[in-house]
Amino acid sequence: MSFWEKALKKSGALGKSVVWLLYFICADSAIYYAFMYLNIDRKIYKGTYNLISSIVIFVTMFVIAKLLSLKSEPLIKIKKITWDQILCLIVVGLGMLGFVTLYIIIADKIAAYLESLKNAMQDYRESVDRFSDTPQIVVPAWDTVLYVITLCFIVPVTEELTFRGVVFGQLRREFGPMASIILSAILFGLLHGISVHIGYAIVCGLIIAAVYNITDSLIAPIILHAVFNIFGSGIANFMTFEAFGIPGNLTSTVLLGINITSMLMMPVAVIAFAYLVVIKRKRAKESEALEQASEVQVELSGETEENGIEAKE
Repeated sequence: MSFWEKALKKSGALGKSVVWLLYFICADSAIYYAFMYLNIDRKIYKGTYNLISSIVIFVTMFVIAKLLSLKSEPLIKIKKITWDQILCLIVVGLGMLGFVTLYIIIADKIAAYLESLKNAMQDYRESVDRFSDTPQIVVPAWDTVLYVITLCFIVPVTEELTFRGVVFGQLRREFGPMASIILSAILFGLLHGISVHIGYAIVCGLIIAAVYNITDSLIAPIILHAVFNIFGSGIANFMTFEAFGIPGNLTSTVLLGINITSMLMMPVAVIAFAYLVVIKRKRAKESEALEQASEVQVELSGETEENGIEAKE
């Protein structure tokens, strides 16, 4: 294959990945305009909005990906994962949250000397605070519960199907694992906005894509993403909703404990990640040994048949 043919195939894979992302954005925008048409305030019913958007994107994208993979290698890989892998994923998720917490702390320190970063940090906090522009009193308690459930369990499934399932899967067909991890992480970061988000989103994208490549199972990044969302914002969103009557001192203690624990888990997360790599290599060796044993068995069967024929003659 010539250089230009290779370049064309790689450009095609990158273009398809961008098309998947555009579909993700367009599907979400369709739900956004549907809410506008029905005169439903998306800010008040954000839990409902996120749930509907996530389900629509997941179902349609999953069906399209399956149809496109009928005559080729599946884009989405879903292998069974073991309990020790699940434990490692929880640890890596907490360590990833620790990195983001440390990142925000350092950014806050630097923002004290840079006015532009100070404004960016303010914009960031408003973007992650559901109630920055919507009073809690107008938001139904049931929608807040729905928002937390969707944020912790539904959004991770939809986003991982998009970024690791189809985007990374599309890239890996032509670019190989390493380049695909980097490219998909950049796309993941860009979709989170050109601001404070992008720095940690790219790093998190690298970690999550690497875990997916190591495990060959979409279940792994979903668990990782869910752990990050549960401890990173799910618990906070639930406990700070005033209608639930959770004491402020208890909320502060729990959230501080999560921040400290996540930062302490950072070095442990490195060990857990390394263990996932060890499991992958062990399975690869076992698979190779089985293939070799199968080949030897086929050869022996062939020799036995030949000897049988010779004996008859």
